[in-house]
Amino acid sequence: MYYAFIPARGGSTRLKDKNYLNFKGKVLFEWSIIAAEKSTYIDKIIFSSDSEKYIQHTNSLNLTKELLIDKRTSDNSSAKTRIYDYLKKDFIKNNKFLLDDDYIVMLLPTQPFRSVDEIDNVIKFAETIKKNVFTCREFDFPISFAFTFSENSIIKTAFDQSPLETGNTQSQDQENYFHPDGSVYVLSVKTLKQNLESIYKNSTPFVSTIPFFIDINNQNDFNKASKINIDVVI
Repeated sequence: MYYAFIPARGGSTRLKDKNYLNFKGKVLFEWSIIAAEKSTYIDKIIFSSDSEKYIQHTNSLNLTKELLIDKRTSDNSSAKTRIYDYLKKDFIKNNKFLLDDDYIVMLLPTQPFRSVDEIDNVIKFAETIKKNVFTCREFDFPISFAFTFSENSIIKTAFDQSPLETGNTQSQDQENYFHPDGSVYVLSVKTLKQNLESIYKNSTPFVSTIPFFIDINNQNDFNKASKINIDVVI
């Protein structure tokens, strides 16, 4: 069975009440619920939050799929608590109905620009390879050019054989690098019980086909996202 898992804690340090902001006529986390509701593969939706306001709002939605509420304590909803740590510890321990062959499909509210087709394709891919999967995308600019610099403007390159040192600055000669985009994670309950250090441990990347990527964490992110037509994605 596939359970959508949508974590939306009430606290936010960089953008107050971020997950509950009005985003194109709906609260931000509602877009992830809509995507889960439309997925062909997802059987049930788990909404995880410490906020009674968020929970009441979710309970008021007219969903066709079964909704399960995961009420989190303040301790496991702090800014210092990684959601993966919560999943593999308290969440697994407190939800005995989850079977080893079940899957958690985590959809982070801060990435509303995901298509239902992409969710289903990632799940289908995970089914085929029998491994955990996470969506990723290529960096917009070759990361081999990355550097830091000190107060006196002396640069320190991030990579050996940096094009800033070798002079080989043609973009076609640079290696491609990717990063997780937080859109879709497919995690087997069995692997969560193994208590692996990282959510990416023994997981396989799936290159996202969604053209828009904005992880909404601050006001600037929110302003940029508000200019994109979400209907072309969902």
